[in-house]
Amino acid sequence: MVIRFATLCCLGLVALSLQAAETGLRFIDRLPGDDSWRMLDTRPHSQCEKRTIKGGRCLAASDLLGHSGRLPSLRDIVWLLGTLGLKGDETVVVAGQTGAARDFIAGLLYLAGQKQVLVLQPPLSRVMSGTTVPLDMGRTRSMSREQHYVARPRDHLIVLRRELQRRLVQQEVLRLLDVRSQAEYWGEQIRGWRGGHIPGAEFVASLDVLSLRPTQAGVSTVIYGHGPFESIAAFARLQGQWSGPVQVLIEGWRAWSADATLPVDAETYNDNKTLIDS
Repeated sequence: MVIRFATLCCLGLVALSLQAAETGLRFIDRLPGDDSWRMLDTRPHSQCEKRTIKGGRCLAASDLLGHSGRLPSLRDIVWLLGTLGLKGDETVVVAGQTGAARDFIAGLLYLAGQKQVLVLQPPLSRVMSGTTVPLDMGRTRSMSREQHYVARPRDHLIVLRRELQRRLVQQEVLRLLDVRSQAEYWGEQIRGWRGGHIPGAEFVASLDVLSLRPTQAGVSTVIYGHGPFESIAAFARLQGQWSGPVQVLIEGWRAWSADATLPVDAETYNDNKTLIDS
């Protein structure tokens, strides 16, 4: 496998031309009727290991996040997916508790190149209580690789801050979506080195992402949250609803605000505001 970028967070990525449609990530209301899929249980390990869908593997968001919520290198992510027995050509059902942890794992798996990712919308506990699918104890990842993960990453959907700055300077027509809180958007609450938002960004409450109208043809959509966890989770929710491609500022607001050379609208500093997280 030729790795075209070294990491997913700082990461020497080069965006490619967007494909016409992205259909490998979607949300589902029930488990597929056939047996050609694999399942990842994103609940805490204590719950997954006790009981899950038979054959399910346990993968919590904390397994994929390092210090201060940073992403590991692509090499480490690929190795970890191999320890779960994945090659990248499978259909994977991502299930767990409704919320960001489940969606983050689904989004990261999709960006890593997984052929098809299906996100089970109902809480897994509810599905297990009302299904005839066999249950068993969940399996955690192995200490060594069970398979070599060989899928090609979808790096054309990943944007880094310098690339976004270049596109803004060139006045590319973009739809830039900020899914942090309204207080953070206006710089009234600071999570990072500065408060405010990226120039031209549109505030969208995280819960309203699913009701957004698709962007008009010819205009790219880039979404971001506070850091990689929130950004990738929001990306998954939006991409799973749209047939067209969505891009994600994978480093999020935290990295943008820490770079003093990058512009910020509604800019504030922590001398007269509340800094709650960097």
